Amino acid sequence: MGRFLRKIGIDAVDSRDHFFCMTFHPNLEGLRRSIEHVGLLQPIIVREKSQGSGYQVISGFKRLTVCEQLGLEEIEIFSYRETELGDPEGLNLALHENLTTRGLNLIEKSMVLNKLIHRFGLSEESITGDYMPLLGLQPNIKILGKVSQLVQLRAEIKRYIVEEKVSLENAAQLLEFPPEDQAEIGRLVSKLKLGENKLKEVLTFLREISLRDGLTVRELIQGEVEAIASDSSLSKVQSTHRVRRRLREMRFPQLTELERDFRERRKGLGLGPGISLNPPPFFEGDTFRLEFGFKDMGEFKAILLKLMEASERKELGEMIDAVP
Repeated sequence: MGRFLRKIGIDAVDSRDHFFCMTFHPNLEGLRRSIEHVGLLQPIIVREKSQGSGYQVISGFKRLTVCEQLGLEEIEIFSYRETELGDPEGLNLALHENLTTRGLNLIEKSMVLNKLIHRFGLSEESITGDYMPLLGLQPNIKILGKVSQLVQLRAEIKRYIVEEKVSLENAAQLLEFPPEDQAEIGRLVSKLKLGENKLKEVLTFLREISLRDGLTVRELIQGEVEAIASDSSLSKVQSTHRVRRRLREMRFPQLTELERDFRERRKGLGLGPGISLNPPPFFEGDTFRLEFGFKDMGEFKAILLKLMEASERKELGEMIDAVP
């Protein structure tokens, strides 16, 4: 199989043919500066199309895009004849060329696996054994199913996954929402500062509330949740904290009411800031937790006095009796 280095007019390359493309949401600024200042250092890899109708890109879609944006009239290419480079060989060439020059993000890995399944008809065994290790994925059929389906997500959600480096676990959660809900989730989470654990929590709350109440995500977040996320007077950290708290209240209304009632009764005890009295976790069980700190015997005796006074107040008995 031979390839030829040559310079051709850029119009001869079909930039609309994305058969071998495995690029999603690229950052082209660094590449643009490089090509603008020193030219195209790495030729674009192409394949001759049948009957001399131009060239099909095998690898180098980002380079071609930047060259077009810069208005270059000619580019250097490595060209293969169509009869010498079949589709499977072309995909393998593109994959290895990309993997040696950069890593693929999660959505790009999904694009590759989806092509292998639906365009090339490879078996699950072949993909898991030969390709998933190359992509840095555990060779597992369940993981293959999850990753390959990510191409079905809406574009704005896929961009969010790439930009925020969302894990496969959380990305797969997004597949459980219909497309219209994905759009609403994308608008919501883009306004917040969510790590992996917080994102998982928010997605879980949205899904569980939606299923329980028969609401779309739009119906669920309109009003208070949307207002909090869009409040320009709040930082992203503050908005995130308040949105999570509100979703938790919506998900666990009875628990929220018990917590609110407990806090009000606790105020009536007059314990002060140095003493912490907490109910059993989730109000399940019968063991309360009491915490306090002191610097000397004087503070210790003062705390004991407050606790003795609190033990005589009706609020403490009501707090204990209120736990189911």
